Amino acid sequence: MDATALAMQMLRWEQVQREADALAEEIRAAVLDIGYTHTVGNVRASYSAGRKSYDYRAAADGHKFVSEATVRLFTEFIPETTRVDWKGICQHAGIGQEEIPYTQSEPKVALTLLDRAAHQKATSGDAGPV
Repeated sequence: MDATALAMQMLRWEQVQREADALAEEIRAAVLDIGYTHTVGNVRASYSAGRKSYDYRAAADGHKFVSEATVRLFTEFIPETTRVDWKGICQHAGIGQEEIPYTQSEPKVALTLLDRAAHQKATSGDAGPV
């Protein structure tokens, strides 16, 4: 391939890549609106609703059933650090899940191109020889 042909291929690749990226964004937006994973052919659009991250310490701090003794009971002293099991403290104190503050990440969609042979094997129930 000479320099001119290489340059033309590179420019063509750029254009195709930009089109593919735009199409991927359209698919992600549609799956976000629908709210669940889709698999069509060799393409999977995996929907994730976002993860919740609970702040057990905030729930335990100042709670009427959490004393200094309770905190000491759930504290582990490891060389160079101290680990407090705040979730364990909340469970011990009977703090309900609805009382624990949390943050939630944004929903997202991941697009994956599946290996067709592996996909067929995984969905057919025939995992092959054991």
